[in-house]
Amino acid sequence: MFHRGSTAVLSTPETPFLVAVKREGIYSFEEGEWLLQYGLSQGIYKLVCLGDFIFGIGDHGTILRYDPYQKKWTHTTFPSPQRLWDITGNKDGLIVTHGGNKLFVSYNFGSSWSVIKPFRSLKTPPLIRSLFYEKDYIYIGTQVNKESGGLWRYSLQTEKLERVKSEENSMISSVFINRESNIFITKGNVQTGVGSVEGSKLGSEVWLEYNKPIKEKAFLDLFMANNRLYATTSRDEFGYSRIYEVQKKTKSLIPIETVQGHGFRGAGFQDQLFICSPVESKWIHNPYKTPTLVH
Repeated sequence: MFHRGSTAVLSTPETPFLVAVKREGIYSFEEGEWLLQYGLSQGIYKLVCLGDFIFGIGDHGTILRYDPYQKKWTHTTFPSPQRLWDITGNKDGLIVTHGGNKLFVSYNFGSSWSVIKPFRSLKTPPLIRSLFYEKDYIYIGTQVNKESGGLWRYSLQTEKLERVKSEENSMISSVFINRESNIFITKGNVQTGVGSVEGSKLGSEVWLEYNKPIKEKAFLDLFMANNRLYATTSRDEFGYSRIYEVQKKTKSLIPIETVQGHGFRGAGFQDQLFICSPVESKWIHNPYKTPTLVH
């Protein structure tokens, strides 16, 4: 018996969970049963459903696509040595991912791509860490960059780049915008060694940090499940990370579970959560009851 480590997860109406398993590929997971869907040795770090298509991105510029009409998985690579962390888009064919400080953009569900350099006017262009598409804007969270780090937004129509939030010592590992136009980010600070979850209203310059009961080195992922927002963390000195519910009304983080290793990604299906870590995968039947460790 072994702990099956995973790095990305997605829930769809057809499949409770699609899971990227380290050095193995994409599995479907339902009620404790694993079924290999597509073998792949490269690591995949984000899975998304855009329109009827499923996309994944990962190591060495790898991009993965599932075509529901042909019922076929395929993968290719972008000319980028970096690990791709995020991918976003809409149901009409727009797909946006990244490599270094560039954006790779498709308007036809990945059939063809173009390259956009949103930071071309900056002296020290930052590396991209996270993405979120909202109403023509690509929100871009960066890796640590003292001069150009933080949260940016780029208009695909006007090609205008605006800085939303400046960060000298923090990476922005995840960006999420809900239906009420509230924006949330997760951060890790290399100077203080303490991460945070912060929120604001689109268009506002005021950001609030959510109260946390435990100091975390970094928060990594934000995901919605059953109309609740959750955040994952990096591992602590004992090798464990935590999953928090993000309470918007109280501006607080409520710990609900732990997982061994970094909490890379999470997803929800009905009353279940699935948390990915390179060390183990955790399947939680009810976030407020005893979890099941998946082997």
